[in-house]
Amino acid sequence: MYLSRLLGVCNMRILIITQHFPPEKGAVRRLFEFAKIFKANGHEVTVLTAMPNYPDGIVPEKYKGRLFYHEMMEGVSVYRSWALPAANSQPRKRMIGFLTFFVTSLFNSFRIKEGFDIVLSSTPPVTTPIIGMTLSALYRKKHIIEIRDLQPESSEEFGNLKPSLFTKTIKKIMHFMYRRADYVVAVTEGIQTYLIGLGVPKERISAIRSGVGNDFLQGHSDGIRKRFAWEGKFLVLYSGTLGWAHSLETVIEAAKILKDDPDVYFAFVGDGHLRESLEGLRDKYDLKNVEFCGSQPLDQIPFFLRASDVLIESLRETPVTRGTFPCKLFEYMASGRPIVFGSSGGEATNELEKAGGALSFGGRDSIKLAGIIRELKSGSIDGGKLGKSYHEYADRNFRREHLAEEYLEILDRL
Repeated sequence: MYLSRLLGVCNMRILIITQHFPPEKGAVRRLFEFAKIFKANGHEVTVLTAMPNYPDGIVPEKYKGRLFYHEMMEGVSVYRSWALPAANSQPRKRMIGFLTFFVTSLFNSFRIKEGFDIVLSSTPPVTTPIIGMTLSALYRKKHIIEIRDLQPESSEEFGNLKPSLFTKTIKKIMHFMYRRADYVVAVTEGIQTYLIGLGVPKERISAIRSGVGNDFLQGHSDGIRKRFAWEGKFLVLYSGTLGWAHSLETVIEAAKILKDDPDVYFAFVGDGHLRESLEGLRDKYDLKNVEFCGSQPLDQIPFFLRASDVLIESLRETPVTRGTFPCKLFEYMASGRPIVFGSSGGEATNELEKAGGALSFGGRDSIKLAGIIRELKSGSIDGGKLGKSYHEYADRNFRREHLAEEYLEILDRL
């Protein structure tokens, strides 16, 4: 790979299909980082994606009113297609958005001038691997499916979708595609194990974690505390989507328990359809120690994480979460802060244990959560030492460039 880069030879032409891509926020940055590393290793990378509108349903001005749009992003050729804009709080509208992207992206694929040798489709949504399978069959190219989240299984377990003939049919289609793909890349070992149970051959599946970039490993707080008047506070911070997969009511309940401690302060960085109800719960309890900061620019997130004293994540207790490793935990670990994780066990808790120790609580156990925060504040738990261990572990094991090279080794073998 490095020889090809030095000689300027393009080994592979890789087409990545994903509905969500920067400047959208969240886990989509994984694919952009990988795409840039693929490019740096001498490969041609093209992305087929939608006009950005996630998670708020707002399309940036430069993309408004366009059916198709082509741009270069740090050497990566990006072909965008119109999809019905929909906020995270509009699940039905989002489903229509998935279907419209399916149609427009197929037309847009004929505009790709670079050509491609390998099709890599990333799911969710469930429509992207269907696009990938169609294009790989049409052009007789290898098809890799990357699974960031199991759908519709996750939505059923979290209660976002009711089990029905529709979800049963979607599952059958997805399971068929997993078994038919030339290769499957799962982002967690739990997903990998599940797929093997569905009949995907072990030799055609690997787990490659999301990892983390240098912006988090080498970040600093950049004056965030002063900007938000958090100086002198013991800051407990949550960063990410305020959505149905997270048990964030427990965090508000813990803030209620700790409201008489004037130094402990809770900040939520992010947005989502649960924000209004969480703010309502805060107002009901008249909590002065809870702040909702809304969505923040992607490049500012490392600063917020570094500004905290404690980072918190809390998932709803379902079987699927045991095989889940939220990508934000890589960023949390890289930031060198102690992490309090709301889960009764599973892959993520085990990884935190290996990284230095897991501070965990049942997703609804606000009393235990408040107790852990008290111990961190008092020094009974050495948060500085724990955070340092997390940072070193992430640096050793989860650098995104190393994981991208593992990815390329798989693509080279196909």
